[in-house]
Amino acid sequence: DAFCDPPLHSDVSRFSFINHTMKGMDTLGQITSYTAAQLGAQYHTHIFLVLIVQNFAHIIRWDMEGAIVTHTFDYNKYPHLADFFHRFSQASPSLCGVNTSVMPTSSEE
Repeated sequence: DAFCDPPLHSDVSRFSFINHTMKGMDTLGQITSYTAAQLGAQYHTHIFLVLIVQNFAHIIRWDMEGAIVTHTFDYNKYPHLADFFHRFSQASPSLCGVNTSVMPTSSEE
């Protein structure tokens, strides 16, 4: 997993959420590369990525500034992943990250 959850009741400002093991850094590099390629090739303000490692998942919201990562959760025990996909499927394009200010050019342009 590329991320570590802080211990309960810890000072999160002093905790690194990045897993600095070789596998963790490789995973983080891979998902960052995928995100950069998608944001660079599509007109999006942000994207969502789901990282699944065995029975655990993170939902990650990426934009041009960085990422917001959920705590690790067991998607077999908790409905967070199903809830996310249900809500994402019902959301407007702009909430899903589509840059709605981008329009096709007219024939005159």
